[in-house]
Amino acid sequence: MRIGLDARFLTHPQPGGFKTYSEELIAALADVDRDNEYVLYLDRPPAPGDRIPWQANVSVRVIDGHLRFIGMPWREQVGLGLAALRDRLDLLHAPCLTAPLLVTCPLVVTIHDMIWRGRGTASAGRAMLNRRSLMDHYYRIVPAMAVRRAATVITVSYAARADIIAAFGLPAERVIVTHEAAKPVFEQPLDPVSAAATRARLGLAGSYVLGIGSADPRKNLETLLRAYALLPAEQRAHHQLAIVWTHQHLAGAIAHLAHELGIAGQTVFLKRVSDGELAALYAGASLFAFPSRHEGFGLPLLEAMACGAPVVAANNSSLPEIVGDAALLCDADDYQELAAMMLRVLSDKQLAQTLRAAGQRRASMFSWKRCARETLAAYAQIKPRGGAIVERPIG
Repeated sequence: MRIGLDARFLTHPQPGGFKTYSEELIAALADVDRDNEYVLYLDRPPAPGDRIPWQANVSVRVIDGHLRFIGMPWREQVGLGLAALRDRLDLLHAPCLTAPLLVTCPLVVTIHDMIWRGRGTASAGRAMLNRRSLMDHYYRIVPAMAVRRAATVITVSYAARADIIAAFGLPAERVIVTHEAAKPVFEQPLDPVSAAATRARLGLAGSYVLGIGSADPRKNLETLLRAYALLPAEQRAHHQLAIVWTHQHLAGAIAHLAHELGIAGQTVFLKRVSDGELAALYAGASLFAFPSRHEGFGLPLLEAMACGAPVVAANNSSLPEIVGDAALLCDADDYQELAAMMLRVLSDKQLAQTLRAAGQRRASMFSWKRCARETLAAYAQIKPRGGAIVERPIG
């Protein structure tokens, strides 16, 4: 079978969930399946360091997506549709929320969560001419149409699956769960001396509580800061609060809140952190706190657990599904409850060690090879024009 994948995030410079999912899934598919033929559709020529699986059953096409204002929608709705017809695809998988709506082959779309459905509408008037406003419309309208158009919808957690089925009234058998996993860099043993040197270079020579921030306010760093401020003074003196920013859009507001709470001197903000550095930070953390208000999956939890960090997380959406019994859970917006759980872990070494071991066991249950196998099974439910999808056992 000839399977097309919209692989634009393989060459996209912005890190994040879509890029991680695209890189790891495509690499795992290439690793476990040498029988089906794959066509990867990039939006720019690959650069050194881009993870392209160059092997006999994988070919690459570049469909440019850089026309002013309409580049990405034009590429997706016109360029990909024409490419699918020209390349005689048996199936096209759009792995990152949006998809071409007019294709001649069966369509598979991955909907990672339903967070996009709650975005506010763009303002009227001249703001509608703004590219961001146009793209906000695109990212609200096209996924809803793609879900209804798709032969199969893939998602990354059972919590997200329930949301998708409820929102669109889809038959349950059309929505398939394929859990994600931590990147290999977070699963590899770290040299303790090298990891300690990395932390010291980043300004964390002692103990610390670790959090993750992004441009999305649902990551809920306000609650984390307020909880940290409630910790006894001796705990805060011994454990800094380290925030890793994947995007700094909200960094100024969070820094201001830290100043208001009187914890600015105990808070360290880190930016442009590589995966290797982040692994060292997870491994050395006394606690990883993740009070997110909603996640389709929650990759930072698996990363932290794989590296051996004790975890306290929110008890909503997919997070209980991912951590199982390997973390302490609390209400995302109850900073007093979060502070109490953080204090339990920081003051009880036996509890912290139990959570470290349980987290590593839990993280080991997820793998990208398993995700690839489950994705192939989802493809196999579809009847493409040329026959059945070939599934290979994984050794």
